[in-house]
Amino acid sequence: MSEIITRSPSDNEIPALKKLWNTVFGGTGIESFFRHFFNADLCVIADGTDSPAAMGYLLPVGDFVWDSKSYRCAMIYSVATLPAYRGRGMATAVTGRLINLARELAYPAVILCPSDDKLFEYYKSHTTLREWFYVNELIVKKAPADACTELLTEITANMYHLLREELLKGIVHVKQDLHILEYQAELCKELGGGLFRVGDSIAVVERQVDGRIWIKELLLPGDGANAFNSGYDISGIIASIASKFPASEYIVRSPSPIGKRRRFGMISFPDDPPVFSFDNESKPWFGMAFD
Repeated sequence: MSEIITRSPSDNEIPALKKLWNTVFGGTGIESFFRHFFNADLCVIADGTDSPAAMGYLLPVGDFVWDSKSYRCAMIYSVATLPAYRGRGMATAVTGRLINLARELAYPAVILCPSDDKLFEYYKSHTTLREWFYVNELIVKKAPADACTELLTEITANMYHLLREELLKGIVHVKQDLHILEYQAELCKELGGGLFRVGDSIAVVERQVDGRIWIKELLLPGDGANAFNSGYDISGIIASIASKFPASEYIVRSPSPIGKRRRFGMISFPDDPPVFSFDNESKPWFGMAFD
């Protein structure tokens, strides 16, 4: 098999990259993404016969905060290969180049959130990425209509950003940059949803194309200082969201133990990794991944 050559795109290849995105992911978020994030120097592609066949992006996302230390980090996002070119190692080559790019740009950490659970083992065996971030995920088939609802208020990305750090204080997490939350807010609007304050909690709400509601990040009071909230009744929160966003199913993600824990993201330290120590209840929190 011949070596896969990766490179940065030129600006006149943006239409081809948008077409690739649309083919693999559908049309959601294309224009918002390119407006917020596209930078040819942070994009890696592999060529097909006459246009890019695979792509991936390196997004500056914020600071990985641990104790009193913080490490600037970037996220590998939107790795995609056209169906006709899959199975040739193009996505692996693009991902490897993006990790090296993070090293060249002096990012201490680079993050990737696999789109499928099976990809964790693939990336672990083919790259320097390792399992790191977890979510607790609760699936609610029917909203508790008789629950005492919390006050639901839509808030700006800036307000969400401020409240998020208050609620995550003391937790090992990624302090996401404001522009990440601004992009997330645009995605929510495009899909039907938004950023909300729900009583003393905050939530990112999206309606998926299949009609389900994803509460992609639910942060509860008491989550901070690693005191993961195990006794908080979220039925009122779900009922409040359901009153504005009726659906047949709600998928809720939180650092609090509200459902089943599952792996969510991976991390690579391109150079020497810092020394971390986590007990079983203190898995680092990443948050939304634009999935």
